[in-house]
Amino acid sequence: MKRYLIVFVMLLAFFQTAYGQDDRVDRLGFGVGPSKIYGDNTGRHRAFKFRVLPSISLDYNKKIDTHFDAKLTIGWQMISSGDFYPEPAKNNISLAGVPYGFDGNVIFADLMPIYYFNPDQSGYLPSMFKVYGGLGLGVFHSARTDRIRVFQDEDRFTTNTYRDSNTNLYVPIRIGVFKSLKNEKSEIGLEGTLLLSPFGELEGNNVRRKSLPADMLMQLQVFYRINIGE
Repeated sequence: MKRYLIVFVMLLAFFQTAYGQDDRVDRLGFGVGPSKIYGDNTGRHRAFKFRVLPSISLDYNKKIDTHFDAKLTIGWQMISSGDFYPEPAKNNISLAGVPYGFDGNVIFADLMPIYYFNPDQSGYLPSMFKVYGGLGLGVFHSARTDRIRVFQDEDRFTTNTYRDSNTNLYVPIRIGVFKSLKNEKSEIGLEGTLLLSPFGELEGNNVRRKSLPADMLMQLQVFYRINIGE
């Protein structure tokens, strides 16, 4: 009987120490990973012919309560149309008065509430992996070198390059998962991001050649975050 009592006490002590605590604090993070742009002249997406280029983000997470953070993100993404269109398509796009190709960069900043689906809470066993998601509002600036063909007649043209830029609002959607590291003062995670631009052209082209109306930036980043609060 004493043996069973000792085992019971040990198990009770284990579960008491294993209970989660609402100890999430403010955090600062850095993320890097692949990305792509979805637009009117950004490749043949159904055929999986598009450019995959790097993106970088910095974020600050301010704890509001057990389930919510306020998240500020600033970042950069390289963008390019690539060279995936046949010659007739390049001609038709240029004849519409918009560029058929481009190379450039997008910088962006946004603010959103983040909801944690399974945060640590007193009285509950902690989850090894935490899952979160959020929806917000941001502003982007897209700076590019665009390419367009100028025709002298049906068979002769010159390719002009010029600098152009756009600034407008976007709607960011994020979902991520992370795991606290052993020291409990940092975490590592994976975050997927979709930046929707229904109001402005990320690629400088407003001739609708795609299935979905909004221009989009898509990112998949590995994040490392450190605690900066008490």
